[in-house]
Amino acid sequence: MKRSVKLIEGRHITAQDKRNILDCIDYLADQPPSEEPLWLGRGKSPKRYAVEADPRQAGRYTVRMREAYRTDFGERRERIASVVVDVKNPAARSPAATPDLFA
Repeated sequence: MKRSVKLIEGRHITAQDKRNILDCIDYLADQPPSEEPLWLGRGKSPKRYAVEADPRQAGRYTVRMREAYRTDFGERRERIASVVVDVKNPAARSPAATPDLFA
């Protein structure tokens, strides 16, 4: 059975956001735990994700999404949004996940 991400709380997330969240979870499963949140993103994408597991409920994650953009005047700005997601079937991992995905 495939994994799926369901939005529990927060703003709308796209299908690409959901795929990136699953890839972040796979990547962080192989990394040692750290105190600081690790911001992950793909190449030149303006979005970065910091994923933290909820210790009280298995399969639930708090995701902070940081997006860089430019205003109409060319000024660089940054927007941070926080969402809570529930991952169904978290044990199944993506076969395409590679360790250097976010390098």
